[in-house]
Amino acid sequence: MEEESLLTLASPEWSKNPDGDGVLCSQYGAYFAFHYEGQGGQLLLSFGQEYPDMRWTLNVDGSDQQTCSSDGEELTIDLPAGQHDVELVLDQWATGQVAFWQSGLVVQSIRVTGAVQLTSTLPNDEDKEATPYLTFVGDSIVAGEAMMGASHDQHRPSQSFPAIVARAKKQPLNRIAYGGTGLTTSAPFQEPKAIDALWRVRDDVARRRVHSQQVVVAYGLNDANYGASEEDFAFGLRVYLLELVKRFHQAHFYLLTPWNGRFKDIFMAEASRFDCFTVVDTSPWQISTRPHHPGVADHQKIAAELERIL
Repeated sequence: MEEESLLTLASPEWSKNPDGDGVLCSQYGAYFAFHYEGQGGQLLLSFGQEYPDMRWTLNVDGSDQQTCSSDGEELTIDLPAGQHDVELVLDQWATGQVAFWQSGLVVQSIRVTGAVQLTSTLPNDEDKEATPYLTFVGDSIVAGEAMMGASHDQHRPSQSFPAIVARAKKQPLNRIAYGGTGLTTSAPFQEPKAIDALWRVRDDVARRRVHSQQVVVAYGLNDANYGASEEDFAFGLRVYLLELVKRFHQAHFYLLTPWNGRFKDIFMAEASRFDCFTVVDTSPWQISTRPHHPGVADHQKIAAELERIL
């Protein structure tokens, strides 16, 4: 499959690989989406190198069907016969946050074997009548990290609240989310900074722009932006809101406050500078963590609250 065709299957988390063939991403939850019909066959992903302990989720017609694992330079997935809408979602691989951002993960090609016809189900950037993307920006909870497992170490972006809400609203999902990031210098990771992530998928690789009418912003839901002072948080939020407006023209924004209610007054004061922001008080939602991130059931609970609001 040619590179241009590969990009049509790729969610906005993927950009053209500047170092060679294929596409590159730097965050969990990046996905490929397509419709296919036929008597069954195989989908083959070729990577830019060997990625250890890499896992993907195959979602068929809106339901997760299987976890697909690879330790090599290729991943082969069996496609069932019939007509199906498919999403292949990157769950995780053995790397650190900063290393992932600095190097990215590269899919060089996608090939299909068997009697299968495959077409993209994502909006064409040039089609002004296409269904707009539903955008979520935030940190590791928005990315769907650490949702499962006895040690809370298994990522499931396809079952996270952004994915659930997008499926319920029948909109394609655009997700900008990196673990350990925040709006101030109190965040444990400063690569990427929140503003940098809005515009790039790596320091030297631009993030693709897509049309979005609604943007949900969720930083520090469980930690109040890593204990930042009120003064630092107010300044960081003010700068970030301006950048959001620059990035997503004519969109409406929903700012989620931390579950413990911290900074609620700051959210209200800073958002009042604009007419395109709604502050969502999440403190009544009673979301629990295990010990740091909510599990699948609480992601479903968050999604139900947002579906009513959106």
